[in-house]
Amino acid sequence: MKRFVKGLVLSSALLLSAVTPFMSVEAAPIREIGYKVQVNDALVDFPDSQPYLDDAHVLQAPVRFVSDKLGYEAHWENAGNELKVTLTNKKNTISFTTGDSSAVLNGKPITLQSVPKIVNGRVYFSVRALADVLGIQMQWDSSNQIAIYGADGKYHAPAWYATKFEKVIEGKATAYTAAPEENGGFASVDYFGNSLQVGTIAVDPNVIPLGSKVYVEGYNYDGLPAGGMYATASDTGGAVKGNKIDIFVPDPKAKAQQFGIQQVKIYVLE
Repeated sequence: MKRFVKGLVLSSALLLSAVTPFMSVEAAPIREIGYKVQVNDALVDFPDSQPYLDDAHVLQAPVRFVSDKLGYEAHWENAGNELKVTLTNKKNTISFTTGDSSAVLNGKPITLQSVPKIVNGRVYFSVRALADVLGIQMQWDSSNQIAIYGADGKYHAPAWYATKFEKVIEGKATAYTAAPEENGGFASVDYFGNSLQVGTIAVDPNVIPLGSKVYVEGYNYDGLPAGGMYATASDTGGAVKGNKIDIFVPDPKAKAQQFGIQQVKIYVLE
């Protein structure tokens, strides 16, 4: 990779400090802000149906994914046009039917605060009602829109923090190193004179402005944080055009070439 080095004009200490790359850390993928459920320290994964707030402002979630995370086995049977669901673990057995506020907990009838329902083929149950029925403490984090079940009897911090971003780019990524031939014959520094490090990426400034903070996911390379990483757009390159980025890797050139060309998703953060 060759860079167009114009950094002398922009070499003031203030500007350099503004674009110094993040210290890259392993992080959960960025997600658009939505309602989430957490059990102890782990988020519940909803692969095809998401929690939502109903007309009564009650948070509803697909019960199967939540009950699995809580260690319950789920059994299903048809009940006319509705579904009867039984959740069982070593301590509790609860049976309920969609469309009905009546349920049975450990052989005793109870009345549910919110009626379970079928939405897009999934059985939804009030997150708060499920916690109350199963005797689990629940806390609500309004800033991050997460319902947190303390199934172990403890309080837990959110496992996900809301991150706003200006745009999402579906693009291609390659990798480069500190080798002089990949840096236009210059030392191992970025466009602004900062040392190259994990968290440095080269961009097309017409697509991602220099100095932008981004989150990159979708790559597969053992020299970078698994799952995704935060980075700073602080470098450019003659071959970096359009929706393409070049990711610095602290490895020999021979290993970096194994990166190849990969499809990635780039979140440009506010």
